[in-house]
Amino acid sequence: MANQDAPFGFRAVRMQGSGPSTNGQTQYLIANGYGTAIFQGDPVEMVAGGTLEVANGVADVVVGVFNGIEYVDVNTRKPVFANFFQANTSSYDGIIKAFVQDDPNQLFEVQVSGAMANANIGETANLVYTAGSTHSGTSKAEVNSSTYSTGANTAVKIVGLSGDPENNDTTSDNCNIIVKFNKHLYSANTAGI
Repeated sequence: MANQDAPFGFRAVRMQGSGPSTNGQTQYLIANGYGTAIFQGDPVEMVAGGTLEVANGVADVVVGVFNGIEYVDVNTRKPVFANFFQANTSSYDGIIKAFVQDDPNQLFEVQVSGAMANANIGETANLVYTAGSTHSGTSKAEVNSSTYSTGANTAVKIVGLSGDPENNDTTSDNCNIIVKFNKHLYSANTAGI
């Protein structure tokens, strides 16, 4: 049966090894008025100044996966909670809190942009970034099937198939897989910002 082509970004599923998964989050900041939308499930990176931006390039060192925001609306001065950050959003007090699943041992389910074979398990790959849905607030990031490699300078390491019965056919495009971030800010031997 053909897989559904419906990318959803990165979805936390379990921890590496047998440790319990809490899907814990850490609070970070987004620069007031940052000009790019960040969707729930998007990989994010920390930039100079200590704020987050969407991680959409090969060279980006990921700090984790974006899960939502909290800020004070400029006009109503009421708190706003949302699962995605709209580009150019500003907060009344200048503080936009972002919640990120940032444990370097967290494993994520994600869709592959094209073909995937069992032989690709254990390899690494880069990402395909497409802006997410402003309707649902969810990401459309995927693993780039044309970048499978054994090299270390790639975004994710492929751990296995997700087991999703609707998207586990490795004979057709767009299967769901389990990955770990290969270039994570809190992993050993990763340079600071």
